[in-house]
Amino acid sequence: MRRIILYTGKGGVGKSTVSAATALKCSELGYHTLVMSTDSAHSLSDAFEFELADEPTPVLDNLDGLEVNVQSEIKKNWGVVQTYFKTLFSSQGLDNVVAEELSIFPGMEELFSLLRLIRLSEKYDVVIVDCAPTAGTLQLLSFPEVMRWYMEHLFSVERKLAKAIRPVANRLLSVPFPEDNVFDSIEKIYNGIDRLSQILTDPRTTTVRLVVNPEKMVLKESHRAYTYLMLYGLHVDEIILNKIIPHEVQDAYFSEWLSSQSKYIELAEMSFSPLPIRKLKLLRREVSGIGSLKEVARGLYGTGDEDPTHVRITHSPMSLKRGDDKFILEIMLPFASKDELELFSKGDELAVVVGNYKRIITLPTTLVGRRIISSKFREGKLTIEFEGR
Repeated sequence: MRRIILYTGKGGVGKSTVSAATALKCSELGYHTLVMSTDSAHSLSDAFEFELADEPTPVLDNLDGLEVNVQSEIKKNWGVVQTYFKTLFSSQGLDNVVAEELSIFPGMEELFSLLRLIRLSEKYDVVIVDCAPTAGTLQLLSFPEVMRWYMEHLFSVERKLAKAIRPVANRLLSVPFPEDNVFDSIEKIYNGIDRLSQILTDPRTTTVRLVVNPEKMVLKESHRAYTYLMLYGLHVDEIILNKIIPHEVQDAYFSEWLSSQSKYIELAEMSFSPLPIRKLKLLRREVSGIGSLKEVARGLYGTGDEDPTHVRITHSPMSLKRGDDKFILEIMLPFASKDELELFSKGDELAVVVGNYKRIITLPTTLVGRRIISSKFREGKLTIEFEGR
């Protein structure tokens, strides 16, 4: 068995606590479990009250923990390319500090942390990932698409060009041409990204769970995150509503909070339907240490044998079907609005833009060369019709 569960959400909603508690439950059920943090502001060590390292560290029987050293991963994966970019930018007169900043692209920290999954997931039954807050996770999602486009459209041409003209260009031009080791490094990263994408978008292996507090701003951000996760083909199978104030709290000071939370719990249940929602009450004390994490696990999964690894719901973010005289491509984009949607088609590629995020979809062979007849967006579903003849 191999099962990967990613927990993400707005900063401060309790991702680390839920991740750690879920990992404890999985280990108690007999799964060889790893819980890893890809958030540069690690909290897992604090949650366990146990110092974790950059390599899997035994916490309990069947349970290891890991806090990825982000800077080490960037240096290991991107060091050769980064050195070239710094040289390139510096050759154009940029300050060294600015050149170094520009050589790191948004989404890289989370990407290189998650590349560890390729190797680690083969050693464990279950891997629980405590992701960075939503913004960082969403930057990660767009990076592989950008990287893939550059590799497929520019890599082979640029490499051949560089081999042909490098000896002359390096003498005549102020812009340094990359050496072969730069291309080799980029190709290795690309292959890793491609494998990672396969793992993350396989619903039999990987699902994402959104941790949400019953508050207006958190709920709105979670709606947006759900839309973008679907855009990039990731499968969300559960919502965790965390930090719910119990109704037995009758202090007048909390009356407004209870009323507000009740309203947003109802809104979450209605808006995320049919996604299952798991509710977790706010504990009487701060969650820290194995004992309190086990209490959280009981609040999430009860005292029986409920298995957190079970996929709670299956749904396809994108589907293709054949009509009478057309092909119909459907992309689920819940919570998106028509005004923020854009659609472009060129050759075997379809670009879908939602707000600030764009996904370039390589069309299946069936659709290549077929003209788009129409497109419409209704009730969270983008429907694109292609000619069938």
